[in-house]
Amino acid sequence: MTKIMHELPVVFTCFAYRPEYVAELDGMLPTIRKHHPDWPIVAGRGPIDGYELPTLEVESPAGKPHWSLPVPLNLDGSLDDWRKICRMKAWWIGEVWHRFAGLAGPWQRVLWIDADARLLGPLDIELEPEAEVIAGSYNDPDDDEDMIEGGFLFFQGAKGGRVEGIIDEWSSLCVSQIENMPPSNPHWPDSDQDVLKRVLRGYLDTEGYTLLKLEPDKYNAMVDEDGTPVPGALVDQWIMGLKTRFPKDYDKQWPPPEEARRSAPAAAPSEAER
Repeated sequence: MTKIMHELPVVFTCFAYRPEYVAELDGMLPTIRKHHPDWPIVAGRGPIDGYELPTLEVESPAGKPHWSLPVPLNLDGSLDDWRKICRMKAWWIGEVWHRFAGLAGPWQRVLWIDADARLLGPLDIELEPEAEVIAGSYNDPDDDEDMIEGGFLFFQGAKGGRVEGIIDEWSSLCVSQIENMPPSNPHWPDSDQDVLKRVLRGYLDTEGYTLLKLEPDKYNAMVDEDGTPVPGALVDQWIMGLKTRFPKDYDKQWPPPEEARRSAPAAAPSEAER
């Protein structure tokens, strides 16, 4: 029997690395707590001084430990800074999966939403609660070459199962690429989602797990550059990459202040609210 995501225990996670993203995380987490008050949260803030490797303080049900990336970032003010920090997501989700996903029960569940997003209502995705599942938004669900979008990612599976294997492979590949940054891919956004797409290519038959392709304008809705959100979205995505990806944009006045975003049109009622 299927259930709606808001009916299930889920470990929510996100991290923010560098001050502008920490501010975004501090604006996003209250929206998670508002609509899913019972979900455990594992959130990272960094960098933390005094460590040889890049380190984040972890807000978690087990206190505030510090986690260190196993390789240096070697940030140098170039586009590669954005590409490296994006790849930290796979390592982070892997750490959360192995350390905290069991809080959801024997069928482990971890949900990632980017720090620059805002949740506008309870998540209404229909799931088989005892199945290996990966869910993310796709612009064209019928196109096998389309890419899973990294702003909203859900993982569900048993310890040692197929989904765990995919997470581990994704994490290992991203960490390797942080240490040895490959040339930028001209055909796709060259980030964690590009690497996840490559990993999922090895599982296109989906044997042993289900890949849910979600509607992007509902679950990862990119606002316009003038700050206009997508009507009916459950997750507004405020695209900090417009400011942080390219060095020429570092001084850009973006995103809008929190109060301006809160005055944006509300989402249509979700299934969970009807």
